[in-house]
Amino acid sequence: MLSMKGVILLLLVCAVISPHPVIGKNPICTHANMIEIVRKCEKFIRVQRPVPTFLCTPNSPCCEAVRKVRDRDMHCVYFLIGLDKQRVKLYSERMILRLSDLCAPVPSRPPPPPHRQVLV
Repeated sequence: MLSMKGVILLLLVCAVISPHPVIGKNPICTHANMIEIVRKCEKFIRVQRPVPTFLCTPNSPCCEAVRKVRDRDMHCVYFLIGLDKQRVKLYSERMILRLSDLCAPVPSRPPPPPHRQVLV
């Protein structure tokens, strides 16, 4: 039988060898997603003084890039931007995180009710 130290060592080895649940075949966001968002959304997310009044519309190229990120997870995109110390100073965390809500898919309008004509 294995001793207690052997069991703990076996569990430790299994924990180290097993793949991290965040890293997988379907990442939430990629470096390419981050680059595309920075390129297409720059005027919306850039830190400027005075604060710009640009608003991102749901049909803009910026929102198309945001929707390519799984679940529109802008925390992941901001994390990737934060890995570059010089780039993180250029972009507003608050504005990046707001892109998720601003670029939500526009719900389609339901069709109008059928017109019923009453004959008298």
